[in-house]
Amino acid sequence: MKFVSRAQWRARPSRYALTYIRSTHGVKIHYEGTAVPASLARPENHRQCAARMRALQASHLANTAEDYSDIAYNALVCPHGYVYEGRGAHKKTGANGTATLNSAHYAVCAMLGNSGLTKPTDAQLAGLRDAVEWLRDSGGAGREIRGHRDGYPTACPGGPLYTWVKDGAPRPGGSKPEPPRQFEPFPGTAWFKTAPRSPIITAMGRRLVAEGCSAYAEGPGPQWTDADRASFRRFQRKLGDSPEHCDGWPGPRQWAALKVPNQGLTPPSPRLAQALTPYGRHFMTTATKRTIRTLIQGIVALAVALPGIIDASGIPATLPWVAGALAAAGGLARVMALPSVEVLLDRIGLGLVDQEATPR
Repeated sequence: MKFVSRAQWRARPSRYALTYIRSTHGVKIHYEGTAVPASLARPENHRQCAARMRALQASHLANTAEDYSDIAYNALVCPHGYVYEGRGAHKKTGANGTATLNSAHYAVCAMLGNSGLTKPTDAQLAGLRDAVEWLRDSGGAGREIRGHRDGYPTACPGGPLYTWVKDGAPRPGGSKPEPPRQFEPFPGTAWFKTAPRSPIITAMGRRLVAEGCSAYAEGPGPQWTDADRASFRRFQRKLGDSPEHCDGWPGPRQWAALKVPNQGLTPPSPRLAQALTPYGRHFMTTATKRTIRTLIQGIVALAVALPGIIDASGIPATLPWVAGALAAAGGLARVMALPSVEVLLDRIGLGLVDQEATPR
């Protein structure tokens, strides 16, 4: 990113203290909305851009009707692709139209107008993407990229720039962002076997009800239950699948046929879900499981033996670091002795008994 700080373009101090904001939904794209000379885009005229920043700040500070604290935008981008720091990150903008809109999104302005220079250059579009990503990385901006006119009656940011926004604000030379999926992608059969709690389960249940396959006494809800499995089994039978494929566990073809609306979530990957269920006990190699098991056994043994080691060494148990170590060791030993922990380790194939060494 070609970044120009306030000090570098010789900004005046803010009139009032700028309001801090922790994060926003995203960024709104603006243009100047007045005449911008087309000659500004010539490479040799880049030296005029810092002066233009100072002029824009001066005009905003002189606007008694709006009573701006500073230049209204968080950042501005010149036709040559340079990102000029305006109010900056974590500062509420003054450009989006209302106090609520100013809190919801940052504002990034392109040096474009309603006459003269009206179409963004490729360098400027790249700079706008740089500004958006800077505010995401440094200012907690969310994923939304919208135009000023989205939610406020204005022509801003002009036709050409708004078309770019509606196309997904792609970086020049790159592909357009993939449109959102209409239906929820298949999370993997193993994911359902972890008895997940997710809005995806609620959405699935509602589709099963709509398909006339409900086995619910109440609900559906976000927690996977036997009623979800029974309902999905009815749906599998409705599809005419063979008995071995009507076990109530969703498969990829059956999930696609159900058409569960996209919830905008990313469930655990099937491989991870597989590793954390009894059905994925063999996801890790035997050698890996034995290595991890040996490490766990060694840590537990050290925790159990630590009080005796300290006592034999003559180190006073009242020393803060010794007392802390003893407390941690005692807690670990008690936790590892819990039956539920033993069950969990066994579920993922890390039980303290070497299953692979047991004759079958």
